[in-house]
Amino acid sequence: MFAVGMLRGKPGVHSLEVPAPEINEPDEVLVRMKEVGLDGTDFNIVRYNLQDIAEGRNEIVLGHEGIGVVEAVGSAVKTLAPGDLVSITVRRGCGHCEPCLHNQSDMCMTGLFTERGIHKMDGLLTQYVVDKEQYMVKVPPQIRKLAVFTEPLSIVEKGVEQIRVIQSRLPWYCPHVEHGLDSPEWGGCKVALVVGAGPLGLLATALIRLARTITYTTDIVPEDHPKVHLLGDMGATYVDARAKTPEQIVDFCCTPIGELNMIFEASGAADTALKLIPFMSRSSIYVMTGIPRGDLKIELDAAQLVRQVVRYNQVVVGSVNSNRRHFEMALGDIARINESFSGMLDEMVSRRLPLEDYAKAFTIDDPRHIKTVMEIEPW
Repeated sequence: MFAVGMLRGKPGVHSLEVPAPEINEPDEVLVRMKEVGLDGTDFNIVRYNLQDIAEGRNEIVLGHEGIGVVEAVGSAVKTLAPGDLVSITVRRGCGHCEPCLHNQSDMCMTGLFTERGIHKMDGLLTQYVVDKEQYMVKVPPQIRKLAVFTEPLSIVEKGVEQIRVIQSRLPWYCPHVEHGLDSPEWGGCKVALVVGAGPLGLLATALIRLARTITYTTDIVPEDHPKVHLLGDMGATYVDARAKTPEQIVDFCCTPIGELNMIFEASGAADTALKLIPFMSRSSIYVMTGIPRGDLKIELDAAQLVRQVVRYNQVVVGSVNSNRRHFEMALGDIARINESFSGMLDEMVSRRLPLEDYAKAFTIDDPRHIKTVMEIEPW
């Protein structure tokens, strides 16, 4: 069957002919793919030739943000049936460490995991895939045309979860009961900065704004960019990073209450990410989700930085991937986000292309582009 991916030793994205998958185990599910979203990871894999192909193979199918329709199920499958719409998780655990044995492969301790379309395992840019039931998350039919955002939103769900869990060490921070970190409006009385207004940054802004957080989002695009329009619809304030130093950005964000409680980094811009740390507020938290490419050397006062983190009770935490629970959380929030913010998920999709147009899909020449979705099969 037709697929899109990379070939060992050959840069760029290519069309592939791969065997059609079959159900071989009783807990497996055959899925007919419908849509696959492309993100910065996909583009960087191709741009920097970061092909990570399993030993003994010469190709890897790309794509990890996919939804499809269940075509058939194994004899032991209990929660899915043909016709169900599903989102497919990305990481497969090592099978050895405790996190992986408890369905939290996003916290794998050995590094021996695999990831669909990224690390040693075929992805979803093809017509059919087979996987185990535990890696399939059922999608409500009413959000089928938005469900392609499940995987990226799950990354944000995990990052925000880290904020809520870690900052619960300050339960008395806000006097309003409904603003407790375990309540839906946990963001009240708090200020956040989202670094990056790409798809992940926009989703992070949306989820944080749903919690009623005063939110600023920074990027390097002009004020008339569609990203800025979407931020306005969410009630977030856009900060042009080209016009401000990191210190000025933080000072600007501190305006409402005198401090910045949280930073959510979603850009992979290591320079900006590191230069913001010296200006964090007391007891604040900084979650990093972007993965920079290449080498970067900058000068920081290490002693001052350590003194600050210790004296001010600050937290800097990395967050990568997500697990099934975060996918379920994302599916619960997709409709709320789209309805609350003027159909923003619909607007985020800059283009939908058939799988055969893969070469065009991996070429971005529109500076106003936000999100590409590959249509494997029309709805």
